[in-house]
Amino acid sequence: MKEEYDVVVVGAGPAGSVASFLLAGWGFRVLVVEKDLFPREKVCGDGIAPRAVHSLQALGLEGDLEGRFLRTRGIRFYATHGGVTEVRYPMGSLYPDHGYVAPRRDLDFILARRAREAGAELWDGWRFAELMPFREGRIPGLVVEREGERREVRAVYILGADGPLSSVGRSLGLLRNDPLYMGVSLRAYMTGVRGVSDFLEIYPEDAISPGCGWIFPLGGGRANVGVGFMLYARRFRDLNLNRLWETFLTRTRYAAEKLASAETLERPRGAILRVGLKGSCPRRANVILAGDAASMTNPISGEGITYALESGRWAAETLAAALHRGNSDILEIYPRILSWYYGRYFHQGTLAIRYGNRPEFVNPLLFVTSRFSRLGDKMGRFLMNCRRSFPSPASFFSLPGEPWAERPPYRPTP
Repeated sequence: MKEEYDVVVVGAGPAGSVASFLLAGWGFRVLVVEKDLFPREKVCGDGIAPRAVHSLQALGLEGDLEGRFLRTRGIRFYATHGGVTEVRYPMGSLYPDHGYVAPRRDLDFILARRAREAGAELWDGWRFAELMPFREGRIPGLVVEREGERREVRAVYILGADGPLSSVGRSLGLLRNDPLYMGVSLRAYMTGVRGVSDFLEIYPEDAISPGCGWIFPLGGGRANVGVGFMLYARRFRDLNLNRLWETFLTRTRYAAEKLASAETLERPRGAILRVGLKGSCPRRANVILAGDAASMTNPISGEGITYALESGRWAAETLAAALHRGNSDILEIYPRILSWYYGRYFHQGTLAIRYGNRPEFVNPLLFVTSRFSRLGDKMGRFLMNCRRSFPSPASFFSLPGEPWAERPPYRPTP
């Protein structure tokens, strides 16, 4: 069977669903291919930061979360010998004064459903098999399969939003397996966690350094609990995720006390992180990557939902402009957009976590910020990248002498 679309999106996580939601709402024919059946699990910390809430508000989607998931008021950082630093949203920034903790099983289902309501087709349970061979400098489509059935899907453009191990990116050689831009994490849902409220809790404690742990509350004594570290850190210490997990639960000064009587609700699950923008190349020919596939995870906090939402929006803007003008060269702008908005911060974050994530730095830092709230706010804004709001990238496309094509109902987002 053959199908033809303006855009085929591989992956129905936040990046793919937001891009599909926007493109379908602008009148383009969009197909989303997702290998799992909804609702499905996704290994993640589940924290939705104020900057991500800002994106959801701009898209009119925050109402799907309010009242359903636990609201968070800020973050607490725990250092073994540096005390506890509490940072409350909005930390002096222009972003909202709250976040959420939303399990990805629920969040991704909500976003995918909204994309389908906007007019996108969703094929869940279909696995990306391969890209079609290059033809006249572009890839004319891809092949998907399910239970032995194969379909050839043709598209003008392809968006790979299929996670840090992106099959689309790997097929084109766009993934860079540099340990400096890759990490690993392990998480489980737990019940009976003591002393948690409506704050995200982050634990750069000595016992697990240069790794880091977290406890993100879900309400009712339940929490998303996890640990993680960057792959290059294995050179300095014989790190192992399972040992790090056991150490976090039993030998840390602050976390172990809260988790002493907690029970896991599932077997801990691991995941790869691709961080700092430089873990992949975001474009080749008529294919672009977004979200984790484009290495859009924050290298300091390990948070990726914010950047999945934003890169999904930037990808949609870019693809819409290219479709309107019938000019695939516009896709050259997409890597520039990502570099413009995130390159400098991600570079600073990569250096900060590489050289600063050690007890002799973390303990004095949190000792000071725990006593001076203004410094704590500045640290929080930097770690969560909540220093300012970004406008729409429409100015990248509305160039002098090149008015938008007159093809309603598409308009660049305000």
